[in-house]
Amino acid sequence: MKLAAWLLAAALAAPVAASAPDVTARAKVLMRAGDATQPQARALFAQAAGQGSGPAAYYLGLMLKNGMGGERDDAAALRSLEQAARRGVAPAMFILANMLLETDEEQARFWLDAACDAEYPEALQQKSVALAEGRMGYAHSEEQANLYLKMATHAMGHRAAEP
Repeated sequence: MKLAAWLLAAALAAPVAASAPDVTARAKVLMRAGDATQPQARALFAQAAGQGSGPAAYYLGLMLKNGMGGERDDAAALRSLEQAARRGVAPAMFILANMLLETDEEQARFWLDAACDAEYPEALQQKSVALAEGRMGYAHSEEQANLYLKMATHAMGHRAAEP
């Protein structure tokens, strides 16, 4: 608990005119510190996302999707996660794919495939299941399903750092 308090104090003391990665790091601390600091985190993520930060757009999308630091806004969350996905943030690609499943299967497949190309373990696992069951517009293929499951298992052992 003392570490969390120290991290929060350090984040609050950081200069406001920091670069996007610094703003994003500060906002992550505020987001995780609790309800009271989440509106500030959301504003900082929006600022950094506006400056081109893919990770900030990802975290902003999560906050919008889950109603953290303000009202839940699925449409804005979708836009923010797409912005992050276009900037190469694999977890955003995966979440975006799942958000699009009901409304645009082709785009959902596009983003799931992109996340698989980035070796995002959860995406590889989901594609394995989709191939095994012939869902999401993928042709049923036990051979491909097994291959993606092996790739997912391998990727889990070499998970990239969080954005």
